[in-house]
Amino acid sequence: MMSYVSVYENKTPRTKGVLLAGAVHVAIIAGVIAMPAIEVPEKFNGPFNAVSIAKPEPSDPVIIEDPPRPEWPQETRPRIPDQPVADVLSIPIQPFPTYSEPGKALGAAGTGDAIPLDPVEIAPEPVIVAARLNSRYADRFQPAYPPGQLRLEREAEVSVRVLVGSDGRVKQIELIDSPHADFWNATRKQALKYWRFTPATQDGKSVESWMTLKVRFEINS
Repeated sequence: MMSYVSVYENKTPRTKGVLLAGAVHVAIIAGVIAMPAIEVPEKFNGPFNAVSIAKPEPSDPVIIEDPPRPEWPQETRPRIPDQPVADVLSIPIQPFPTYSEPGKALGAAGTGDAIPLDPVEIAPEPVIVAARLNSRYADRFQPAYPPGQLRLEREAEVSVRVLVGSDGRVKQIELIDSPHADFWNATRKQALKYWRFTPATQDGKSVESWMTLKVRFEINS
């Protein structure tokens, strides 16, 4: 086991080091002495006196005046002379003419020659009488029943349009509606051959006219 022993060696201090340490202490002491002393104020125990301070008066406002405006020359207009006012009561008023005054037009002033006016003749409307079935030939109006449709026991109604001539005969026939061609053919054949009418008249004169008729085909039991 190893051990260490500290050995103090008593040596004489060096002179140069002693002088340097003394110089440092002297400098520190000199700096402390040169510092100004700190004065501590004493506590005030006397009375307090309040002093009033006057409020400053407000200064007068500064008024800034606008610069003068330039004066423009005003345009002068010539004065219109006053017009004389007419006296309304002194102006004669012409009365308006009426229909009872011959030779004067409504709204015109003064007199004038009468303007002859020819009466306008309005033609009467013509008197028209429509054509009608001639009762003398009423038994010839119904067409013969088509045999094929009769066997099938079919009934029908045929609508036609006929042109009746001035002599009362059928000049033309047009189909409007028919359920079968057999009924239409039977009606057309009967109308052109046997139908007779009293023709239409206009102011008493026989004229042609169109008529619309219906023919019924019914089976009597």
